[in-house]
Amino acid sequence: MAVAITACSQTPAPSTNATLATAESKVAGVNSAPNIIFLIGDGTGFEFISAYRYAHSEIGQPLIETPFDDMLVGAATTYPDDDTWVTDSAASATALATGVKSYNGAIGVDSAQHPQQTLMEKARQHGWLTGAVSTSQVTHATPASFFTHHPSRSMYNAIADSFASTKFGAQDELWSFDVLLGGGMSYFKRDDKDWLPELRNQGMTIVDDYQALEATEQLPVLGLFAPVALPYAVDDQPRLAQLTRNALRLLTAKQDESGQPFALMIEGSKIDWCGHANDIACAVHEVGDFAAALQVAKDYQAQHPNTLIVVTADHSTGGLTLGQGGEYAWYSERVMAIENSLEVLVGGLLERSRDEWRDYLAPRLNLALSEQQWQQLLATEMSGSEDRKDHEKRIHQALVALISEVTRTGWTTSGHTAVDVPIMASGPYAEQLRGYKDNTDIAKVLLQIVR
Repeated sequence: MAVAITACSQTPAPSTNATLATAESKVAGVNSAPNIIFLIGDGTGFEFISAYRYAHSEIGQPLIETPFDDMLVGAATTYPDDDTWVTDSAASATALATGVKSYNGAIGVDSAQHPQQTLMEKARQHGWLTGAVSTSQVTHATPASFFTHHPSRSMYNAIADSFASTKFGAQDELWSFDVLLGGGMSYFKRDDKDWLPELRNQGMTIVDDYQALEATEQLPVLGLFAPVALPYAVDDQPRLAQLTRNALRLLTAKQDESGQPFALMIEGSKIDWCGHANDIACAVHEVGDFAAALQVAKDYQAQHPNTLIVVTADHSTGGLTLGQGGEYAWYSERVMAIENSLEVLVGGLLERSRDEWRDYLAPRLNLALSEQQWQQLLATEMSGSEDRKDHEKRIHQALVALISEVTRTGWTTSGHTAVDVPIMASGPYAEQLRGYKDNTDIAKVLLQIVR
């Protein structure tokens, strides 16, 4: 059951109030609140950015420049209000959206399950335009925590219902968002409830393919491009930059009419999923998609200087290390030679007999494996007492071990870690995010900008 949004409490004013006011007065030529573009790399600790940088550089040559490099201002702790130092995406997204810590699994509520005002809700109440872009389903923990209030992140259908029914304004004329782009069609079009005809009748533009999005001009827009999450970038096409560009195009066109700022949250969702899978090639490609989306935002900021860009992560995932097994090496060129995610590779193996595995894998892994390594992989047979799911898990683990050994990539967990994550920022108020922060501090700065 959803927690009623009408019960939202105001986030307490942080101690940075006076500093923020001073900072605003020093921003030359700025007479109104800036647009906010908030990029969250789910699971993206510093080590993932390092992997992306090395994977696109050549040993012996200067490291490539990335969109992240000139923006680093600090680092943030991520712990939840729970009995652990290790957060999940819901608790961390709630902290980043509301400035209030909560328990793992919480969506926009505090530890007592009381709704907390989110950045997007405050923006809406002050007449701002709002939006979110995600490569996961839009009902997933991060986008959900910026727009809805639920005691559990697993309430996907209820979260979809909140997106589809929450209204603002005296006449309930405004949805909680102007632009919402990502996956998750299966949660809005279900056997028990199909929201799409109702939303269209109320004036919402609904698109389910990228070509239609490019031609869309009428807000509000709900873009659902997959039943659940979008495909991995390594298996399909990187989409986050395209979705970001269209979200900014649509919001800017509306802003030109209304004169109101906008707040846009952009999530590189599946970096985290690759981390959970201990899939290094998948992770590097997802970080690349996230970097491309950041570059779109930076290009936008160059044309619209009264724009604040903030980049962070909700946590890191997988315990990634570049260098493994005692060898002082990480073979980035081998990582970049891999052509598919482990999800696709494992699925392909399950569809084939064992004598076909080598022919299937060789051109997709593109790794110089020894005969012993091949035989170890081919020995992953299904036992008589094993079901398909357990067999799939063992194949996955065998591929992780093989790729890790050949590329010298290390992983310590299939879950999250408690390490600090980067804070990057540029534009008005960026200086207020400098230094060592808690994740709630980021939200408190952003909430004070909205007026």
